[in-house]
Amino acid sequence: MQLQLPTDVLRRMRRHLFMSGSREIGGILMGEEIGDQMFQIVDFSVDTSRGTRAQFVRDADHHDEALSTFFERTGDEYSRFNYLGEWHSHPSFSVNPSLQDVHAMQDLVDGSGGVDFAVLFITRLRWYWRFECSAHLFVRGHPPSMVTVTSVARYS
Repeated sequence: MQLQLPTDVLRRMRRHLFMSGSREIGGILMGEEIGDQMFQIVDFSVDTSRGTRAQFVRDADHHDEALSTFFERTGDEYSRFNYLGEWHSHPSFSVNPSLQDVHAMQDLVDGSGGVDFAVLFITRLRWYWRFECSAHLFVRGHPPSMVTVTSVARYS
């Protein structure tokens, strides 16, 4: 699987990361399928108030509303535009998923979340400007696998 991160989305995410400082923030990723096993992040929700220095737990209602707005904006074309996964920051830790992150994502795809697959995108700013990230794909009944992330310009 490949994941494209458009530069406008990257800039918005970087701004939120900078403003949150050492607190973890996060939300959901909304994407577009642009090819076989190729997805582009189109938008993301962000909760800047619920995180601590070492943990982020998202508020489902806030992010469900963001997803509904996204579906309206994209014409409810679910086969092309849909929920892609979860994201959060690790400002004080590496961008590798913690054991808690892995368990939460496995629970999401193994039944409680009602999705067959989801991406976990973890990011941070290093030295206040350098954007680091990792992405892992979680699929029901399979171990997590790394996802290639590329930054791209998006043209409308």
